[in-house]
Amino acid sequence: MRLSERSAAAAQPASISSEEELHTASATGRFAIAVDIGGTFTDFVLLDRQRRLVFTEKILTTPAAPEQAIFDGIGKLAARAGAPLDGADLLLHATTIITNAVIERKGHDFILLHTAGFRDILEIGREHRYNLTNLKLRFPEPLSKRSLRLAVDERVAAGGEVIGVPDRERLLGGLRRLAEPRAIRNFAICFLHAYRNPANEELVRGWIEELYPEAHVSCASAIAPTQREYERWTTCTVNAYAMPLLADYVTRLQHELGSLGFRGRTLMMTSSGLPMDFERCVRSPVRLIESGPAAGVLAAREVAGRNPPPGADAALAAEARIADVLAFDMGGTTAKGAFLSGGQVHVQHALEVARLGAFEPGSGLPLMIPAIDLIEIGAGGGSIAAVDERGVIAVGPLSAGAAPGPACYDRGGEAPTVTDANLVLGLLDEENFRNSGIGARRALAHAAVEQRIARPLALSVERAARGIHETVNENVARAFRVHAAELGIDYRRYTLVCTGGSAPLHGAAIARILSIPSVVFPFGAGVSSAFGLFAGKEGITLHHTKVMPLHEVTPERVRAEVGRLVESEPYAKDLLARNARADLTVGMRYAGQGYEVAVALGDAARCHAAFVKESFHCAYRNIFGVIFPDYEIEIFNWTVEVATDAALSTLTGHRYDSLRTAARKIKGERSVWIGQEGGPAKLPVYDRYALEPEDVIEGGALVEENDATIYLPAFARGVVAQSLDILGEIRFEPRT
Repeated sequence: MRLSERSAAAAQPASISSEEELHTASATGRFAIAVDIGGTFTDFVLLDRQRRLVFTEKILTTPAAPEQAIFDGIGKLAARAGAPLDGADLLLHATTIITNAVIERKGHDFILLHTAGFRDILEIGREHRYNLTNLKLRFPEPLSKRSLRLAVDERVAAGGEVIGVPDRERLLGGLRRLAEPRAIRNFAICFLHAYRNPANEELVRGWIEELYPEAHVSCASAIAPTQREYERWTTCTVNAYAMPLLADYVTRLQHELGSLGFRGRTLMMTSSGLPMDFERCVRSPVRLIESGPAAGVLAAREVAGRNPPPGADAALAAEARIADVLAFDMGGTTAKGAFLSGGQVHVQHALEVARLGAFEPGSGLPLMIPAIDLIEIGAGGGSIAAVDERGVIAVGPLSAGAAPGPACYDRGGEAPTVTDANLVLGLLDEENFRNSGIGARRALAHAAVEQRIARPLALSVERAARGIHETVNENVARAFRVHAAELGIDYRRYTLVCTGGSAPLHGAAIARILSIPSVVFPFGAGVSSAFGLFAGKEGITLHHTKVMPLHEVTPERVRAEVGRLVESEPYAKDLLARNARADLTVGMRYAGQGYEVAVALGDAARCHAAFVKESFHCAYRNIFGVIFPDYEIEIFNWTVEVATDAALSTLTGHRYDSLRTAARKIKGERSVWIGQEGGPAKLPVYDRYALEPEDVIEGGALVEENDATIYLPAFARGVVAQSLDILGEIRFEPRT
């Protein structure tokens, strides 16, 4: 595909950092590569800094050996861009490996060493029924097998005093009896109150590593050094369950990268939106549980930051940018949503994974890690459709993934998926799949929808496919409504930003359901999470529990507490030596309350008592609408984010290699069976790579690019922005 000669101003895809920051500390080579492994596809973005070009690629994921897809994709990019790996200095990576291992229970067995008398904490949990009306309520099974739990006679008091030290010979004897017959070298150490004093956990860790030097050991006090035993122990067990899996994968990946001449830095995206060094990630794989979704949110923020808000006049469009964003990421397996108010990404410090209830808090495994606040549901292109026990169409959460994939891929899949339905409807085209190396067949999609959906419901195949499409739209919209209600957000004033290969097909309809008037369809939406990796700032989030009454707060004490956290983590100290900054967030509450609210304080130097009190009351009032000025206040949790000032790389001034000049903007027509009762409608199909700024696209229309298709229904229109993103406007029927 020949390179475009368009001006860089019209073709620059993003403005991740200022032009002066073009060459960051990590950006000294010619190429930088970003890779996002999803459940169905693996996405790639390559920056050629010398020629100021951006190359993208998308291929099927290889679940049995994820690194194979990486090298297949890099090989394709190298051939197109002339980009050998020995010319790259940076590899950024997002992955679903940890998430899939937990959800599908494909991790490694481990031995759980726990304080004697507390063997059943993981089963007891919080004794909370997340649905009071469900008589068949299910809770997630712990990852720790009861037969692999070892009671340890030790005790740390609630205040942190060591009042019982484990016996070395007795403990090691018990370990040998459990580990050696099963060849287990994977351990989780979870002791009572270890977050106050980790001495016993660290002592036992040393004994295990002395006995088994090759062991993988996770300590709860290191993984989640905060109060609340059940959540801390669950977080530690997830870490132990996934650590050997990630360690093996990273070893294979780095070995192959080295054999191909790569000598640059390797970073993985974490759930908090801060990429970390591979080595540090291997010690804390639980922090990667939302790796890909976090990159997608960062991509949506960057898209918003380069486009004017809806309705902005020409005078404001040059300066004003979209501030309030609903980041909608829909790929092959799941759909995710995150609300960014004022362009700010909200990082929470607790989340759940592997929920058994679709939108029901308490139905999953609770984790105490920093993670971008988002909602995730099983609604992607590969989500399987079926007729449920009520006799209606249900979609997800099961997915066909990459193996076997949707029925239309002709790889052994027989169940109809969202992709099959969209192909039947004409929203997708067989020819466009070939850009991702897939030979999709509409006849196979038609047969799957007919057999599993149309016949049982006595519908035409096209009407059944339309039902699948609309069910997904309603499911996603409902999930976003629930999440907005939990956050107290009026989503109607937000702009929907569509990232992921499937989101542009559904975004306009979902926006209309939610009464959201504006939608953005980014250029390269199908590989947006890979783009988002470049927007991250290398860093790490440190946290622990330490109660400090407000009357004891001084800038000196706060700086000392931040210093202790940083000193405990060599990676954080290394970042600070490279001009990173440390920002403080504390969990505060009125004394006697059971839970705290997050209060961002920023620089520890300004944290005098009056400032901290005012910040707490502001945060508390925003949530509850009331404050209690005379009540005693305390800091409970401390979180320090250590991150570089600049993004990892910049796309400023780069051109997309896929743009075409002197090409037809409308490349044909296609029959689409949606929104029509009598039959299909002929819709124009636009070539995304031939569109130019200020082009207007009236709905209904389709806009195709290699890795995604945009559907603009009759109630929508799109305008191509200077960024080459398409700004969509949703028209609503007048109310009577």
